[in-house]
Amino acid sequence: MAKFQRIACLLLLVLPAVAFGDVRYVVKGLGETLEANVLSYVDTVQIGPRARFRPKDHDKVIEKAIAGARAALRPFGYYLPEISARIIQGNNGSAIVELTIDPGSPVRVTGVDVNITGPGSKDRQIRSWLNGWPLPKGTVLHQATWEQSKQDVIDIAHDRGYLGAEFSEHALEIDLDRNVANLRLVLNTGPRYVMGEINFGPHTLRPGILEHVPRFEMGDFYTAELVSQFRTDLWRTGFFDDISVIETQRPELTPPAVDFDVQVTTETRNEYAGALGWGEATGLRLQANYTRVPISSYGDRLDLGIGYQELDNQYTLRGRYLKPLRNRARKWWEAELILRYEGIDLDIKIDSEDEEAIRVASGDLQEEHYRFGRLQLRNSKGGEAQHFTTPLVQYLNSNRTFDAIGPIVGPFIQTDPEFDEWLRGSDSALSIGYDYEVIDVQGRRFHTAGYRYRAWAFHSDEAFGSTVEFTQLYLATRQSYVWTDNLKFLFRAEVGYTDAEVIYLSIDTPDEAITVEQTRLPNFYRFKAGGSMSVRGYGYEELSNNDVGSNNILTGSVEVEYRFLRSWSAAAFFDIGNAFNDWSEPELKRGIGVGLRWYSFAGEIRVDLAQAVDYEGKPWRWHLTIGTPLL
Repeated sequence: MAKFQRIACLLLLVLPAVAFGDVRYVVKGLGETLEANVLSYVDTVQIGPRARFRPKDHDKVIEKAIAGARAALRPFGYYLPEISARIIQGNNGSAIVELTIDPGSPVRVTGVDVNITGPGSKDRQIRSWLNGWPLPKGTVLHQATWEQSKQDVIDIAHDRGYLGAEFSEHALEIDLDRNVANLRLVLNTGPRYVMGEINFGPHTLRPGILEHVPRFEMGDFYTAELVSQFRTDLWRTGFFDDISVIETQRPELTPPAVDFDVQVTTETRNEYAGALGWGEATGLRLQANYTRVPISSYGDRLDLGIGYQELDNQYTLRGRYLKPLRNRARKWWEAELILRYEGIDLDIKIDSEDEEAIRVASGDLQEEHYRFGRLQLRNSKGGEAQHFTTPLVQYLNSNRTFDAIGPIVGPFIQTDPEFDEWLRGSDSALSIGYDYEVIDVQGRRFHTAGYRYRAWAFHSDEAFGSTVEFTQLYLATRQSYVWTDNLKFLFRAEVGYTDAEVIYLSIDTPDEAITVEQTRLPNFYRFKAGGSMSVRGYGYEELSNNDVGSNNILTGSVEVEYRFLRSWSAAAFFDIGNAFNDWSEPELKRGIGVGLRWYSFAGEIRVDLAQAVDYEGKPWRWHLTIGTPLL
């Protein structure tokens, strides 16, 4: 019934609206959906503001009302209704037309002959449409469904590159004597078009820069998705103020092709952006960014950013420069600088199930991170997914200055020389590594689906001049699947491993001995779990050994989302994970909860209420995020 109601709403949009004035209509004998369509379909006769409704007008009004009612019932399969009408005269000259309708038995489908011919007859998406044909034998004939199904397969065929697809047969035969209908529909897909020549109009960039933007090659099969991605990728370069991509079909070629005429306005652009936000876990967040692109005719790009986060009083300055390799397709030299200052508290937990920790020290952390690599972009076959690979060298210099606090443990730490290195010192790490990422995200709003994989491997060694040695491996995935028009699933998982020294320090207080466990890994490389994009129900990055970060991480998440309105959906989820130093004692924490999603004009807004299952008292926590969880 919900499907029929959607069809009725569609008809309400395209059929003429009733203009109530001197004549008002009342319908009896029908359900809500049919009644609404009849009222929207009948045509009124306006007599005028001063003229009285005269008896001679009755026959004309009744005749038009009955004809309109019959027309309104046919799209729902009711071709033989019994309709009677009468007019009730009001004292002020107005009139009420009362329609009493018995719709009778609907026309049912008894014969279905739907076929696909041509090269696209085995196309997966076209076959899926055929297998899901909505008017099988025995169903009530709905003309709106019939027309929409025909349009759907034409759209699918065109999107898949069968741009000459047309119906060689399309017949709807209705036998009113038997109250049955036979359907005949044959789609001839015609040949599949391929990508033709791309002609870039005048621009200031050197040859070879724009030619490597498309995710397809000449001769690849045409799809509407690839063309849409082409337009998006041109915008993402940041080179242009205006873009126009005009398609020209070439059916006379073998195989037929689509040529593209690209007109762009290329200017050196200065872009400024800012953001103001607040998060339950991070507090106030401020960010300002500057981008200049292209800096030269080679397409160089400069990004500068400064940010502030209330949590830990964190300040960050970031700079990134991308320089295309000459005569190398989709390759760039990449240089990045990150300067960060933050205040950090060193906390310990006597029991991992306690939400509260004991603060033993507070101080400052200053980090300088330099990264240099060669970024390469490769497109997968078909162009949907993009692969980013970066062999790199990076250098980190980190300085920490902490003071012991607290009446219980502070005095013991302050007077113990074993803790000097823990509280004050510096680390430097020169590492070589490899960063890999693949992204395939398609669709809009609720129907955004796809996947993202991220992996890296780093190694720092004293032979490179580092003061700390470590090897780190990391792998993460996020995947989203749209199951039906209103149901989808989201999966997240990550695993990280670091071979780095762990120190164990003992604090002998008057009451008990407290063991402090901390990795020698610099703070920049430590793993932390918890928060809106990790294990929900727990604070932002609060899950790790003594809340200061760990060598290893393991997290996972399963979420199901149901759309109950066009732009609104509800979700339920289960998260699990932790950051830890010892694989024999991961002490994974669980979080469960429900959420609300709003697909607004500014993007997806996600509100989650999650419970920390493994904390004493099982506390609840709110999480607010903006944007798709796939990116």
